[in-house]
Amino acid sequence: MTVVLLLAAAGFVLLLTEMFLPGGVLGALGGLALLGAIILGYVEFGPVVGTVIFGAVSVIVLIGFCVWMAAFPRTAVGRRLTLGRTLSAGSKLPDTGALVGAEGIAITPLRPAGTARIGDRRVDVVAEGAFVATGEPIVVLLTAGARVVVRKKG
Repeated sequence: MTVVLLLAAAGFVLLLTEMFLPGGVLGALGGLALLGAIILGYVEFGPVVGTVIFGAVSVIVLIGFCVWMAAFPRTAVGRRLTLGRTLSAGSKLPDTGALVGAEGIAITPLRPAGTARIGDRRVDVVAEGAFVATGEPIVVLLTAGARVVVRKKG
């Protein structure tokens, strides 16, 4: 029984460590250790004790997962992976309608999407037709919401 408990404890510690050092390796090793504890429980003690061990491990993993889901967004990695702010119901997209006919320069290659400088603003744009190289002049053809469609000038 000692080996089963040690395997289970090691599995839980590895899964807990995975929360702070993500990468998958420690979580996979923890899962394998828990699986080993369950299998060893069935082999050493029979189906009744093996099922009890399986149930206990399952409940603890489920509770741990729920705690992890609540705590993960507050960790350093979680803050980098989740959206930090929300848009309120009254939020508007940037006004791009005034850009129609404006001229600018492609900051990145437009194949077809990229970034252009139009006036003093950096704008995400989509090129109509051919590839537009960095530094080439562009003109805004139309806007639809936040989508700005441009064409190579000339």
